[in-house]
Amino acid sequence: MEGNTVFNNMYMLVPERQLKLDSANMAKNIELLELSKRKLLGQDMSSCSYDELRGIEEQLEKSLQRIRQRKAQIYKEQIEQLQSQEISLLKENVEISTMWQRAEKTYQKQQWGAEAEAAPHCSSSHTFEVDTELFIGLPK
Repeated sequence: MEGNTVFNNMYMLVPERQLKLDSANMAKNIELLELSKRKLLGQDMSSCSYDELRGIEEQLEKSLQRIRQRKAQIYKEQIEQLQSQEISLLKENVEISTMWQRAEKTYQKQQWGAEAEAAPHCSSSHTFEVDTELFIGLPK
């Protein structure tokens, strides 16, 4: 049983060592990422060689190109959305104009009908009386 305990203790130490190694590797990776980030932000550039600077510049240009492409795509989508909205609003405007014209015609018919009922024999701006008698000879 004691041999088994020693084996178990050694087995438990292996994951602990592995965790320490993983932790050290992650810390190193984090440090490298932070250094890379500072370089991309233009900080701590004094230690960079010409080739490193050129590489950073190329990387930044590629990033800018992707950013500009995405920006152009968003603008295009917004323009398409606004054009669609414009078409919809134009259709709605036509419908409202048609409804307004119908309502106006109905209102005018009602007004003319009310005027005709109120004064059927009176001359109004909508009715014209014409004298059609024929006179032959001298006027009286």
